[in-house]
Amino acid sequence: MWVWLRLVCALVLTIIGSIHTSIGASLRPSGERLAYRMKRQGMAARLFCRVLNIHVKASSNARLAPGVLRVSNHLTVLDPIFLASKLDVCFAGKAEITRWPIVGWICHTYAMLLVDRSRKGRAKAFASQVQTRLMERGSVMVFPEGTTGDGKALLPFKTGAFESIKDWDEGRVQPIFVNVIGLDGRAMQGSEGREKVSNVHHDTFVGDVHYLAGFKRLDIELRIGPFIETQGMDRKAISKVVRKAILALAETIPATHSSEHNAGY
Repeated sequence: MWVWLRLVCALVLTIIGSIHTSIGASLRPSGERLAYRMKRQGMAARLFCRVLNIHVKASSNARLAPGVLRVSNHLTVLDPIFLASKLDVCFAGKAEITRWPIVGWICHTYAMLLVDRSRKGRAKAFASQVQTRLMERGSVMVFPEGTTGDGKALLPFKTGAFESIKDWDEGRVQPIFVNVIGLDGRAMQGSEGREKVSNVHHDTFVGDVHYLAGFKRLDIELRIGPFIETQGMDRKAISKVVRKAILALAETIPATHSSEHNAGY
């Protein structure tokens, strides 16, 4: 019962915060709305983490530079909460999220970019959305694996988002590795913590969130790498370089094993 109470509390506070954000954004000049939404998203994420006793720490490279494409491994449905608590970003997600009750509205409130994976030929349209957002000085966060993994291996990357910064003089990518370093007060080593919280334990969004809320304490580490300049690279080259950088942040795999597909952490 206590798990549901924590979740209801977190949801109610998130809804209240989202209503405040929606109203506040509408009252601001159009040029200020995006930055406001990102800042408010961070406040909501930190409050959510506080309610669920989630402690997130980020490496010293967590610079709040605007207009950067940030790329992360995807471990749990709460990854956006972990990341938003430390970084001002807009997230990219699947279009079907908008059909989810409450969650879809919250995503819209915080300016999420949506990609329709069911329609072919949408990669360029999505890339155009991402580039427009970057040019508006809004940093965009993408999960190129396209889905959550089991915590042991990095899935193959989808390259659509990288189309937005190929051959762009101002294109920059920042690799990020989400890691679990503690569960219920006990330190986790290697992939142990990631495996325990990964989404393979449940096959529904609600089930995943309920499972994660069942931990009395979560300690999350965001390993944030330096910016990668992308001038002169096509999207496949960018994907390969970024993937290698994320694997390097994992620090548990020899460099010779950092292959383009199905490399372990």
